[in-house]
Amino acid sequence: MRVGASIADITAALYTVIGILGALHARERTGEGQLVDVAMLDCQVGILENAIARYFASGEAPGRLGTRHPSITPFQAFDTADGQLVVAIGNDRLWEQFCRLVGREELATDERFATNALRTEHYRELLPLLEGIFRAHPTDWWLAALEGAGIPSGPINTIDRLAEDPQVAARGMLQEVEDPAAGLLRMAGVPIKLSATPGAIAGPAPALGEHTDAILSARLDLDEATILRLRRDGVL
Repeated sequence: MRVGASIADITAALYTVIGILGALHARERTGEGQLVDVAMLDCQVGILENAIARYFASGEAPGRLGTRHPSITPFQAFDTADGQLVVAIGNDRLWEQFCRLVGREELATDERFATNALRTEHYRELLPLLEGIFRAHPTDWWLAALEGAGIPSGPINTIDRLAEDPQVAARGMLQEVEDPAAGLLRMAGVPIKLSATPGAIAGPAPALGEHTDAILSARLDLDEATILRLRRDGVL
């Protein structure tokens, strides 16, 4: 199944930034530059993380598991009465708290589900029980109840719900920018928050060639006559 975002393009860009920063840091020490070589394929291999570890540890190629975690149970998306949410019950203590919350204390002591390893082993027996539990209430009810019990969870948001999410707003992750051609645009903000030198969206994306003259003048010290000649000769 195709993932929703352009994961190969984005991870390649992120790894490239890391490579550039590493090369600049090395240049400060050595005075020498170097080639930064980042391939999109390499980046996809790099983020496979525990899938690679599981294969070389077991000799078995991991298959599709839907939304569930391969070794933590229950850790996946569930249908509620009116939507979906992800629940991450990452240890036996949280499992006991969950069973108390839903009034099913017997599941915590059931010999099939008493430990994470057993819950994962008996996943197919546990799943229908959990599906019935989660369908009993709407998503917002579950989010409040699970948060009150200290159990990690979150809704599966559509983009329209994300646009109204108070945490997204509090983190400044949706910004408004005025584009001279398109008008007012809303776009993703800067996810890295620096205390001393915070980043910001300074304006819309530049038009094609918008900054050519300024860059040639500032970076290459070309005068106006030279730039005009380059344009006349078809170089620019």
